[in-house]
Amino acid sequence: MRLRKAPKAPLAVAGLLATPLFFVGLMATSLAIEKPAVRHVLANGKIVAKLGDPLGSTERAIWLLALVPPVGLVLIGLGGMLIGRAGVITSSLTAIAATLVLLLPLDTWTHRHTVRYPDGIDLIPRSSTSDLYLRGEWEDTARHTAERLGIATIGLAGLALGFLALFEVRKRRRVAAPVPPPPPEVAAGGPTIARP
Repeated sequence: MRLRKAPKAPLAVAGLLATPLFFVGLMATSLAIEKPAVRHVLANGKIVAKLGDPLGSTERAIWLLALVPPVGLVLIGLGGMLIGRAGVITSSLTAIAATLVLLLPLDTWTHRHTVRYPDGIDLIPRSSTSDLYLRGEWEDTARHTAERLGIATIGLAGLALGFLALFEVRKRRRVAAPVPPPPPEVAAGGPTIARP
């Protein structure tokens, strides 16, 4: 019942910021934990390790981990409704913090992902005419995408804080309207017109 009457702005801001935060998390967790599956095959009498597409469990883990920051942000936005319009501050600062947590180790994750895929993300040797991605090409694109989306998330959070500050200033500077004079008295015999 208390949430029904609470201002919805903190939840709205959290919901808005959760979308780009999800995609930042998706790119970052892909770089952090994705690895090719290793199959051992017999070739020329020797057991050779061949790299293949990531396992389904790895892909599920990437998607589930990418959902953690936005779901957490929405829950904080829901809790922010209990403290009123100032909950926009908690939603915005949480989005900024979550974005920075995902972006700071991005260079390390990019390097490690490149090492895990020696022939590039498509696992096709460079000598083949079917090679689509060079080594590190996909990783650089994913890092660049995560950085741009992170900047957009931080910018939107800053914009939400700016609007909150603007509305608070307007609210405090609002001049109270003068109290209107009482209505003229009406005599028992009929309406009278007051003359100045």
